Amino acid sequence: MLLRIRWFIMGAVASVGAVSYIYNQLRKARERLTARNIANAGARGVGRALEAAGAAIRPKGEQ
Repeated sequence: MLLRIRWFIMGAVASVGAVSYIYNQLRKARERLTARNIANAGARGVGRALEAAGAAIRPKGEQ
């Protein structure tokens, strides 16, 4: 009987830990997914694309 109680308690502790971890990960993701952060990431991506295009178009002797 004590063995079953021990496994039940270990499972309950593991479940609470897993739920706590998932909750924290979701909270962090929600903080990262704000409109401002998404817009900034998009602007940085466009900037990198423009730099790459400029480097590809630039004449070979010019740096």
